[in-house]
Amino acid sequence: MQINTKIKAGALQFVLLVGAVIAVLLLTFALLHQSHVLFGKKTSKTIEVIKKADLALNYAMQQNIAINDSVTLKMPSADGVEVSVLKSFWGVFEKYVVTSKFKKTMFVKTALVGGAVDEQFPALYLKDNDRPMIIAGSAKITGDAYLPEQGIRPGTIGGQFYRFNLPIYGTVKKSSKTFPTIETSLKNHLKQLSSRGNGGFRNDNIRFSEGLKLVNSFESSTQYIYGDMMRLSNVDLRGNIMIWATQQINVGRNSQLKDVVLVAPKIVIENGFSGVLQCIATKSIEVESKVALDYPSALVVNKGNRPNPKDQSEPNIQIGEHVSIKGIVAYLEEADEGNFSPQITIAENTTVFGEIYCEKNLELKGAVMGNVITDAFIALENGSVYQNHLFNGTIDVTLLPMAYSGVLFTKEKALAKWLY
Repeated sequence: MQINTKIKAGALQFVLLVGAVIAVLLLTFALLHQSHVLFGKKTSKTIEVIKKADLALNYAMQQNIAINDSVTLKMPSADGVEVSVLKSFWGVFEKYVVTSKFKKTMFVKTALVGGAVDEQFPALYLKDNDRPMIIAGSAKITGDAYLPEQGIRPGTIGGQFYRFNLPIYGTVKKSSKTFPTIETSLKNHLKQLSSRGNGGFRNDNIRFSEGLKLVNSFESSTQYIYGDMMRLSNVDLRGNIMIWATQQINVGRNSQLKDVVLVAPKIVIENGFSGVLQCIATKSIEVESKVALDYPSALVVNKGNRPNPKDQSEPNIQIGEHVSIKGIVAYLEEADEGNFSPQITIAENTTVFGEIYCEKNLELKGAVMGNVITDAFIALENGSVYQNHLFNGTIDVTLLPMAYSGVLFTKEKALAKWLY
């Protein structure tokens, strides 16, 4: 017996609806899968672009790139990622702006670069001026030392004999009558920076006032603050900012400074200041007591070919007690005239974590956790001048991290800091 059954129209519509939903879901899953694949490829390429920027910096530091010149690097790979580097100076460090690009994906990193530290990095390099070095009191040198042909011997000042068994706790090597060479481009940059004047900054001047707050990225153009006699009081300045004065800059303890560069004939950092900065002067830098300069800071006096007056009693770089400096302290002078006063003085209970580079006389009573390069030591005690005497000062290169990056000599370079 045959039974005829009618299917209602609503059931057919339901079947069509379910089929449409299934089709939409399948299409959605297909689109999600495709999007996931494309996103994975894009993410992978973005990571590759970022990694390429890091590799490009290491590659660029080994190349001879002209200052203020942007070049496209020909790196040994064929992944389609284009990399360009712009090299310039920021204070006494080199600045590299690395741009890595693949189609519409672009990544920019900015780095501060200095001279690298290797296993042969000495504690001391004393220029050979045909006289021996005398070490007295609690002075101690740990690490390899380059000394004059006459060598080193223990001595006494004011009845204080040398306290340790060995004059050098490391290998003694012979120095020469010349200094380790600082890069010529850096010396030229310091000369230009010190003599640039207001004319070069006029388009980008920032009006200075007490309490000024300014943050400027290193991916933007440099902002300049210009004046004659300036006291930085209660200011907050960070990043790509240069402060230039025709006479003097005083840095107050209540100022917040990070990664800025100060340029003036005279610079004074007042008691209790803490920050990260580079000071470049043509006459003098004074650091009062209880100052803390974090890495990578730099204090540089560049006298050029202008010698100090014979009657000058104050040092060109004077660092007070209970000071901590992480970075570079340097005095540069091209004049051949000698004198019997110190150009750099480091007071007791003060520590420099990094390097001291002095092309004339150094009086060291504090400690250097790193390297000292100097023409001569001077000790001023009891109204007497002791030539080539190290008295109570400490030099220990073994406590300097291998990751440290400092003075730009004609040798390997290393990253000092990523900028922002």
